[in-house]
Amino acid sequence: MTASRTSSVATFGCALILLLLISEQPAHAYIDPGSGSLLYQAALTVLLGAGFVFRRAFASIGRLFRRGNGASPESHGPYDR
Repeated sequence: MTASRTSSVATFGCALILLLLISEQPAHAYIDPGSGSLLYQAALTVLLGAGFVFRRAFASIGRLFRRGNGASPESHGPYDR
């Protein structure tokens, strides 16, 4: 993107946010007290799940490099990390 295009996109974004803040109206809605804990639980599950996925992926990549350094494939069991 060029500087002028980036500037115009930023200006449009700021104008849109300002317009949304100015036109704010009360919702008159009810949110169940358990909804907050459900959101926290879902967020925590996603974060922990992503951590396990990345840990396993990095372990697989590390095993590839260790095997290339002369270690025999038999020395690594299927559950070794």
